[in-house]
Amino acid sequence: MSSHTQEDSKKPIYDSHLREYPAIPATQSPSHLSLILGQLRHTTRDLAAQTQHYGQLLVNHWILVEQKIAQTVSNTVPQGEKLAPGIIYVGVAALAGPIFTRKRNFAVRWCSPFVFGGLAAGYFLPGTAQVVLRNVWGRYGDPKSIDQVAATWENVRRKEAEVKRSLAGSVQELRLSLQEGRGFGRANDQEQQQQQQKTASVRSVVGAVRDAEAVVAEKALAVVQKIDDVVAEKVEQSKKSLEESKKAFEESKKAGSNAARTALKENEKAQQQQQQKQLPLGFKSNVDN
Repeated sequence: MSSHTQEDSKKPIYDSHLREYPAIPATQSPSHLSLILGQLRHTTRDLAAQTQHYGQLLVNHWILVEQKIAQTVSNTVPQGEKLAPGIIYVGVAALAGPIFTRKRNFAVRWCSPFVFGGLAAGYFLPGTAQVVLRNVWGRYGDPKSIDQVAATWENVRRKEAEVKRSLAGSVQELRLSLQEGRGFGRANDQEQQQQQQKTASVRSVVGAVRDAEAVVAEKALAVVQKIDDVVAEKVEQSKKSLEESKKAFEESKKAGSNAARTALKENEKAQQQQQQKQLPLGFKSNVDN
């Protein structure tokens, strides 16, 4: 019995399968901090997804804008025309417009960049300027008017070419007829005589005009000479009058000074006589002695 109790009181080396563990609850409520962290994680994930989405939309829009600009440039600039140097000249001309019109009013200074830029574009980039004008006029004006103007211009050019050809043909026929002697020599002589008469009449008119100019010039010179003589005479007279007035002033000045001196002497004599009259008789005789 005692041996059996000692074996039972010894501690086992290894854990037995009958060891009891503390019970774990089935559900545990999350803390407030864990809830806040989870919400922040979800918010950050949504913001990152939205930022990526809007960034992709912006990149797609930028690509579309680049494609539209490239398409517009390719449709505006015709083939065989380079845009690189001409657009710089157009910009410089547009910037130079307000410089040349800086002393003008506000309307001229405001319109000068468009005018200078348009003229430079028509000179350096004629095809591009024509396409731009057509597009602008087609959007804000009547699209048919440009076609009508172009058709009218083509008709004028065609008529001009026809007139040139007809004149060249008539001149060639006249030359051949003159060479062959078909009777156009008299007409040509008459035309030459008429031309000579016209030339002679014009020369006579020119000669008459020149003669009239010469007469008018002589009369003008004579009038100018007379005016010069009269002016010189007046100047001499004024000089003489000035000299006479100067002499008279000097004489009057001298006469005035002499008169003042005589008046002073007479005044002194009169004072002396008055003083002598006021003195007593004995004192007067003593003074006289």
